[in-house]
Amino acid sequence: METSLDLRALQRTPGFMLRLAQLKFFEGFYEEFAALGLTPATYAIFVVIRDNPGVPPSSLASLLRLRLPNLIKILNELESSGFIKRNRSKSDRRAVEFMLTPKGAKLIQEGARLTQPYNERMLAPLSDAEQRTLLDLLNRILPL
Repeated sequence: METSLDLRALQRTPGFMLRLAQLKFFEGFYEEFAALGLTPATYAIFVVIRDNPGVPPSSLASLLRLRLPNLIKILNELESSGFIKRNRSKSDRRAVEFMLTPKGAKLIQEGARLTQPYNERMLAPLSDAEQRTLLDLLNRILPL
């Protein structure tokens, strides 16, 4: 018979609990968004490009905490699939900017429709006020 583990110390450790919450949210994300072929990283990339057309890859990498070579690989795959396009910056011809194609805009629009039901399902144990408080607290810890 398996004995119950004492996890009280870990339950008082924010980093440990945030990591478990991240894993839970990622598992739920893959279930909800699998049909669209979106991962948490590609979803975030699409949303940032949608809301910030022309964003440079260095800003995306910094925001998403991805190494630039890893991000460039993802961006190249999204470009070859026809979801995004790269343009030369008008202000700095050496710089590259990314934009959604109509195909990419359609995909993230479909993904956005799933976001609210997904968030409601994942946050169901919390009241509406607690959900707002959680997001407020996370945004204070992680100012973007």
